[in-house]
Amino acid sequence: MAAAVSLGGAAAASAQQSAVPRSLTADSATRAAIASRYPRDRSDTLPAFPLRRLAPGVYAVSGDTGRGVEGRPNAGFVVTPAGVVVIDALASPGEGRVLLRTIRTVTREPVRYLILTHHHPDHTFGAIVFKRAGARVIAHPDRRTLANAEGDDRLASDWTGVMGLQQMRGFAYADTPDIRVRRDTALIVGGRRIEIVRPGPAHTAGDLMVWLPADRVLFAGDVLVEDGVSMMVDGSSGAMLTALARIDSLAPRVAVPGHGRLATKPATLVAATRCYVLALRDTMRRAVAAGVRMGQAIDRLPPADRDRPVSLHSRLRRNAVRVYSEMEHALFDAAASQSAIAGEARRRAACPR
Repeated sequence: MAAAVSLGGAAAASAQQSAVPRSLTADSATRAAIASRYPRDRSDTLPAFPLRRLAPGVYAVSGDTGRGVEGRPNAGFVVTPAGVVVIDALASPGEGRVLLRTIRTVTREPVRYLILTHHHPDHTFGAIVFKRAGARVIAHPDRRTLANAEGDDRLASDWTGVMGLQQMRGFAYADTPDIRVRRDTALIVGGRRIEIVRPGPAHTAGDLMVWLPADRVLFAGDVLVEDGVSMMVDGSSGAMLTALARIDSLAPRVAVPGHGRLATKPATLVAATRCYVLALRDTMRRAVAAGVRMGQAIDRLPPADRDRPVSLHSRLRRNAVRVYSEMEHALFDAAASQSAIAGEARRRAACPR
């Protein structure tokens, strides 16, 4: 059963804010920017991002720049009588400022809360803009990802190389939650019900989704992406299948994926994602059972694209490495493995050939 937390009204407005951390140093950021080979967008120069109204008071901020999963993430916001709830903060303070300007094209209500669907930098590095504007951050407390495995300073420096120093002006980490969500939680904000769904560690250890039951709108984070090849290197394929089943149980009318076009037929995108995950698990399971080494199994896939870590070919290979390791571990539990194989075979039968 979901926990219920009321976040509207005067109590929310008077809630004490946690201290804002110090900004990134210019020296480390400049070194990373100079060393980078990545192309940079200048979305911070835009007056506003494209906006789509999904239901009364519910908006998707489109990140689709024609680059699909490699494009800017999607975000969203919900307008309530108690203020605005923002869903994800985009990839830099520059993008966060444009996101805030986009919200201001709809409402002048204060931004009370920022919900983060996970802790990857492309969804969180704009959070400091909303923190400084007085918003409280709602997120899962587990911030662990491969991106920050060498520490937050290294991640911030590397990401500045990706985004550029101008985009990162004013950066400080702001994804540590003021309100920690570890399980399904129903939020009542200004009389409006917003459900935060904990799908399990599918894309990352800190995955959350945002569900608006009255409007049947789901903000799925990177559990869903436009082409159905969701990244699992910070999560697991088993948890991804569980998360997809949870989305099916909600039966959303509209699903906002983490990247790419909105899914106006969410069941189709969920099914495509599930079929991809099932096929990959089957392929890697067979390779492990046949004694095929990981390198040999991965080399059967198209080569990764240099300097494009989330291109389709790169995602296919990175996911395959993760799932191969999962299938190796599954061999140690023969009974559970056989049960999983039988169940997945039945589900794969429904996938297109």
